[in-house]
Amino acid sequence: MCGIAGTVSLGQAPVHTPYALAACAAMAHRGPDETGSFTASNAALAMCRLKVIGLHDGSQPVFSDDRTVVCVLNGEIYNHQELRAFLASRGRPVHGGSDAQVLPHLYQELGEHFVERLHGMFAVAVYDTRTDRLVLATDRVGKKPLFYAKPSADSVAFASELPALMQHPGIGRDIDPLAVDQYLGYRVVPAPHTIYQQVRKLEPATTLVLERGRPERRRRYWQFDFTAELTDLPEAEIDERVDALLQQAVQDRLESEVPLGAMLSGGLDSSLVVAMATKQLGRPLHTFSVGFEHAAFDESVHARAVAEHCGTWHHTYRIGPQDAVEAVDTILSHMGEPYAFPSAIAASCMYKLARQYVTVVLTGDGSDEIFCGYGRYQRLRDLSAGGSLADRYEGVLLDGVPQTLKSRLYAADFAERLPRQPHNYLRARFDRTDPSVPDLDRAMQVDSGFWLSDAQLVKIDRMSMAHSVEPRSPLLDHRLIDFVTRVPADRKLVGHEEKAPLKRVAARYLPRQVLERRKQELAVPLESWLGTELRSTISDTLTSEAALERGYFDPDALRSTVHEFRPEHSYALWTLYMLERWHQLQEDSTAREMTAAAHA
Repeated sequence: MCGIAGTVSLGQAPVHTPYALAACAAMAHRGPDETGSFTASNAALAMCRLKVIGLHDGSQPVFSDDRTVVCVLNGEIYNHQELRAFLASRGRPVHGGSDAQVLPHLYQELGEHFVERLHGMFAVAVYDTRTDRLVLATDRVGKKPLFYAKPSADSVAFASELPALMQHPGIGRDIDPLAVDQYLGYRVVPAPHTIYQQVRKLEPATTLVLERGRPERRRRYWQFDFTAELTDLPEAEIDERVDALLQQAVQDRLESEVPLGAMLSGGLDSSLVVAMATKQLGRPLHTFSVGFEHAAFDESVHARAVAEHCGTWHHTYRIGPQDAVEAVDTILSHMGEPYAFPSAIAASCMYKLARQYVTVVLTGDGSDEIFCGYGRYQRLRDLSAGGSLADRYEGVLLDGVPQTLKSRLYAADFAERLPRQPHNYLRARFDRTDPSVPDLDRAMQVDSGFWLSDAQLVKIDRMSMAHSVEPRSPLLDHRLIDFVTRVPADRKLVGHEEKAPLKRVAARYLPRQVLERRKQELAVPLESWLGTELRSTISDTLTSEAALERGYFDPDALRSTVHEFRPEHSYALWTLYMLERWHQLQEDSTAREMTAAAHA
């Protein structure tokens, strides 16, 4: 696991060679163990490394034998041993123990399609010195991020994190109004947008090829495919396949040359992963959870019960409102743009705790989107049919700033820069789904290509990497996904029982009380904190002179909304607060940079 960065000139533009190492310095938390770089007349690539596999011979960048192909990798390639055997059979032996070392050889053998042979989590950059070709690629579900921009018409820069990319002096900081509008509704900025007009996120399962003298080529090489075709497959066969595929996924993620543990909330998903992992390892794991004083949010007692059942060394961190205050700036600094999921507070605390004991953790993330686990799927199913599916689903999904409140808040000048309100950004995503497939399967397909990567995996990556911990998610193994997405939604959500196949499999490994417990998502007592410890902070921030003059909102409407502080607007107020706090952090950073430059 690491952070990667680079810049390449595809024409006459000079390369700003200091950028690559400056970007890595800005995200040294992703790779505190080692830094490496490559510089040529028209390219500079660098990486900062968290050592996990190939501790003594896994340095990056990695090269082909003739050194014409150079590569940097963020992530893990779980099938690197299989790829080594394949390459050896093709006359391309791979030297060294790191998984990254297969990549330049695989590229030479298969060209741009090398990425389709990779099994793992990754963002990768391959630079071919013979053709001045840069290939950027992301893993299938979007576990590992990659941001990019064009500082000039014939150059490109990329990085694993947005703040790192913004180290390039040629990238502008103009705000994208569409990004702000989407953020306020969804509480995240969906890919390919970022908060900045000039910067884009490379979407999951995508290759981007940039080459001197040729137009850029973008290709989606895999997708979630909710076909609902396995209508007649016997229940017992579904369960056997899920069990076998998940066991294999867990086994593949146990390879590590550094201490490995697991996140354990006490819910179904993480409990099942821990049970399988401890059974396969035959020894205890360190496991980690968080707790709260608010009983409605505290799962720590359930996590400890599972830990005792599995025989793990369990650790718990109890979160209070002061942790939320301290976590806000950490969250926004690592996201590099507004992000308003309060569960990131809990995630940050969990990974901070884990780092005291291990470097790698297994997680239970990813099952809700493929096994029909969210409560909103039940609400969508129970809605009357008719009208636009996109409109019906938006009604159960949006929980940031409601459309009615946005319309009241927006300044007239800002609203003129947006699509006519209200605008449903989900419509284009639903248009890309198969209308012959049941509505619930289509909704899960949209979530898997949007909500999973842009809301959930973003949180997991940034909060784990903020504390130099590598997360691995067996439930997001693409082989498991390829099977489960063919099972119809009505065989996963049975009555009011969500994730039915996964629960049946879990019954083979876990006590009954884990299976029967009401589903509880990782959450924090935001409403309580907003009404007490956090209220003055949020009120003062949103009614500050800078916030009122930001240009997004009518000052009187914003002031009125904040002063009302209505309970039903809790998430809206948090979303507005995180936007303004992000702006404040950017301004503070700019001021520090100007002061440093003045004294240089």
